[in-house]
Amino acid sequence: MRITRVAPVSLGYRKADPPMMRSFALVRIETDTGLVGWGEASTNWGHSYPSVFAAAIRDVCAPVLVGREPREVRSRLADLRTRMDGYLGWDGLTSQTIAAVELALWDILGRSLDAPVWQLLGGSPDAMPLYGTGTTMFDESAAWHAAYFDAAVAAGIGTVKVRLGRELEADVDVVRTVRDRVGPDVRIGVDSYWFHDARTALTLAERVAPLGVTFFEEPLPQYDTAALTWLAERSPIPIAVGERVYSPRQFAALARTGGSWIFQPDASICGGVLASLEVARIAADAGIPVYPHVGGPTAVGLAANLHWAAAAGVPLVEYDLDPYQPLVDDLAPDLGFSAIREGRLGPPTGPGLGVELPDDLESRYPYLPGETYTDVFPDHERGTVGAAR
Repeated sequence: MRITRVAPVSLGYRKADPPMMRSFALVRIETDTGLVGWGEASTNWGHSYPSVFAAAIRDVCAPVLVGREPREVRSRLADLRTRMDGYLGWDGLTSQTIAAVELALWDILGRSLDAPVWQLLGGSPDAMPLYGTGTTMFDESAAWHAAYFDAAVAAGIGTVKVRLGRELEADVDVVRTVRDRVGPDVRIGVDSYWFHDARTALTLAERVAPLGVTFFEEPLPQYDTAALTWLAERSPIPIAVGERVYSPRQFAALARTGGSWIFQPDASICGGVLASLEVARIAADAGIPVYPHVGGPTAVGLAANLHWAAAAGVPLVEYDLDPYQPLVDDLAPDLGFSAIREGRLGPPTGPGLGVELPDDLESRYPYLPGETYTDVFPDHERGTVGAAR
């Protein structure tokens, strides 16, 4: 079998909460046998720069891959690393792009063997517990955010994640209101998306810890390892990071320094399925739990993360609760919200990634340049919000 074509596929749609464009970056790999594999890259929430990803696929990856055997996954990864690492860097776009290609190669390998990826990895199809992610509609009331989780709790989801990024008292009030509504038996995590400096994050952690918060995700930039370690040593809530950690090497550094007590790798960000499994091994050696990050991708990225999570035996997997996700619900109803049973969801059982995509994807969900998350929330990402705020 030989690869005949490697093509980027950019998709998008407009969402309502918050109102902004949501864009996605996929790759389609075709072979001389007719088998096609799909992969997806993420910038942690869809993909903010699909045109940049498309250039990397078209100009850097395709020349290395066309004519090669797609089922030799590790060899193809080595080819891409040689091509990209020394010139484009090991992280960021490089890891995302290699991840997308690797997922597509696994998809082809599984289809060629008529086996799902979780089976190739030695996993099981058992459904895994989910945690439901809230929304960044910061102008809405605390009561509105609490009610946002009603459907998740009714579906048996036992952990919800509240998005933070307001004034301190307002954030505390939202967490308190969510706790009152979901009751004492539902676990709560919080996520502030690089909003704070270390001291402000510690103050916030101390304020919400009595409300039974079980993890604090992305309180500050993940490259600031010294500040993360300082915070993790003092926080009454375990610090969770991962959606912008791009390699097992970076996760290993966090394990050594004690900068995080929960790891959240995403196969579409940190280099693919094999890299995510390596992160899980590093975490197991350090006694760190792994909650895979799944930041609202298409069905391709969601399926890929469920496959490696099933192989790693993780205790909890993220699920985006946004009610409008046509690139999951329309393309793979067995991965949509209505497929959740008792708060759990398993990986697809079909061959490869187990997701079948139509040929008219780009016309049905065209990518249109629009606001990125950073445009809509400029204070996030900076990690500079101090206590005076």
